[in-house]
Amino acid sequence: MTETEQEFIRRNIATWQELESENKYFTRRRSRLRNSLSKTAPTKERVDRYIELYNITANHLAYVRTFWGETETAEYLNAVVGDAHSAIYSKTVFNFGKVFRFIATGFPKLFRKEIAFFIFSFLAFALPALVAYIYVRVNPENALAFMSADQLANIRPEGNYDTFTALKSTLSGMYIGGNNIIVCIEAFAGGLTLGLFTIYMLATNGILIGALAGYTGAKGSAAFFWSLILPHGVTELFAIWLSGMAGFMIAYAIINPGKLSRKTAIIVQGKKAVKIMAICVLLLIPSAIIESFFTPLDLPYYIKFLFAGGMAALVIAYTLVGVRKTDSFKTGSGI
Repeated sequence: MTETEQEFIRRNIATWQELESENKYFTRRRSRLRNSLSKTAPTKERVDRYIELYNITANHLAYVRTFWGETETAEYLNAVVGDAHSAIYSKTVFNFGKVFRFIATGFPKLFRKEIAFFIFSFLAFALPALVAYIYVRVNPENALAFMSADQLANIRPEGNYDTFTALKSTLSGMYIGGNNIIVCIEAFAGGLTLGLFTIYMLATNGILIGALAGYTGAKGSAAFFWSLILPHGVTELFAIWLSGMAGFMIAYAIINPGKLSRKTAIIVQGKKAVKIMAICVLLLIPSAIIESFFTPLDLPYYIKFLFAGGMAALVIAYTLVGVRKTDSFKTGSGI
């Protein structure tokens, strides 16, 4: 009888976990493999065993891909083998090439592959936002259900722009960027609560945006409000939804590890989620710059809307990079 994937996992999981454990030892100081005179250098037997584990697991990876394709098992083995390959063969320098390749093409492929989590993240934000918008739009006084009277009083009136100075905008950008990063990290970490805190973070931010949009719409200043939100909001909201996506990936691994052990599933999804969070941080940099230096400018609304449309087109184009190319992975590690 042909061996099933689950049976293959049970028969070999101990070997993979041993290699994973050794990866942690050798990757902390890759020089251990090269400096035999070091006091912390491993024994020859340990190095030989490490290389043996690497070769065995690499063969298992090829076997899994041959018989079962790009399953979660293959993803896990690819990550473990990749870490070992880096420890054994790579130089102890930061590989900008791999980082650039991931940013340029790796992330768009990962995004499309896991897009269901992004859609769920978007809906966790957008549906509460829509409910809050309708509730406040029909009666502006309903905004008090979501904001205090002082917050409503401090809403910027139409045509009221900040005084623009380079220093003020730079400091503002640093504050805004830092605050947005904290929001994204909280949404990501919420995955450890089975996604409940992630939903809470997305929903509360969505409700606030929806309530503000409903209130300003009811007061006749919707165009002004969106001219202050959309130019930087395209990348900022995309980053927040991505952080929610990363959090839900962790939550799903906890709830439904599939054929892998729960620990292994969390490791597999966790590595992908961390890469997504790195993109979030990169997206929040231009968002903070735009909000600090472009948003305060007293420009016609259509210019700001055209700018926002251009940013949206860039984001969409980025997620489609390499869509016509094969998404199959070669044997070896990604970034």
